[in-house]
Amino acid sequence: MQQEQIILYLRENIVAVAMWAGGIVLFIWLLILFQVTRTRREVHQICKKIRKYFEVILAEDTQEAPPAEEAGAKEEQEQKAPEPDPALLQETLKDEADAKLLMEVISEMF
Repeated sequence: MQQEQIILYLRENIVAVAMWAGGIVLFIWLLILFQVTRTRREVHQICKKIRKYFEVILAEDTQEAPPAEEAGAKEEQEQKAPEPDPALLQETLKDEADAKLLMEVISEMF
């Protein structure tokens, strides 16, 4: 009789322990979910800032077309000015290509 009561008591406690363990595991999973969501949101905001930065950098590199009056004066100045260094030009193009590639990678990831 006593053994039956002990076994019944243990069975009830095992269910309670299992329920507590399940609750704790569920709580931990929810904490992980919230943390991952928050981290992803922060990374997304950082990537937006990086995109804006690259847009500004690339916009500074490209110049708008000069007005018609200034076009003739600039052409004369360009004829007088020596040609830019090919190595510098190549480095500038490489930097632009790297920036565009980085923007593409960021866009693909998020």
